[in-house]
Amino acid sequence: MFDVVFRSWPLLLAATGETVLLSVASGLLATLLGILLALGQLFAARALRYLVEVWLYVMRGVPLLVLLFAMYYALPYTGIDLSPRVGGILVLSTYFSAFMAEIFRSAVLAVPKGQWDAARGIGFHGWRLMREVIVPQALRLASASYVNTMIMLVKGTSLVSIIGLWELTLAGRQIVERTLASFQVFGAVALIYFVLCYGLSLAGRYLEKRFSYVH
Repeated sequence: MFDVVFRSWPLLLAATGETVLLSVASGLLATLLGILLALGQLFAARALRYLVEVWLYVMRGVPLLVLLFAMYYALPYTGIDLSPRVGGILVLSTYFSAFMAEIFRSAVLAVPKGQWDAARGIGFHGWRLMREVIVPQALRLASASYVNTMIMLVKGTSLVSIIGLWELTLAGRQIVERTLASFQVFGAVALIYFVLCYGLSLAGRYLEKRFSYVH
């Protein structure tokens, strides 16, 4: 019954590698953009803060699928023609950076005001204040939500198959079209996504313990 899965396993593993590569690249870029956007919300001039907030509301309010279609079908009309891989990474990272920005901003604001005042009282200011006092506490507060967003990003990579980027979901569809074994193949694809996301969940639990005050 599951012979088709075993015969297709090398192809599924190769596609899994593409999904992992896409997730890592998009996750790193989304994290960097999220940090910059959070800093803009917290410390930029009022006009820039307003622009950042408008941008974040737009990104969080538009479905990821619509953004992928816009990149693939509408963007070429402006003279910008991106490959499916580059375009997929840019759309995923831009979309999920909006959620990460809110996570990072909320984590910084959740650090008790007394911690800020105490740090300033002993002479910590600017970057030193953020690096040595605020950021370590914000990391602890943001770790669970950040990992959950990364899990959503991994699952979101399945949508890039609609623009022709070969990854796990598209590979599964190609195998099904050839073998008609939809239950077995997509069952294997679902299992692979579960393993990837469960691994991130375990990493999230580790981070929670790592940044916890109580050991």
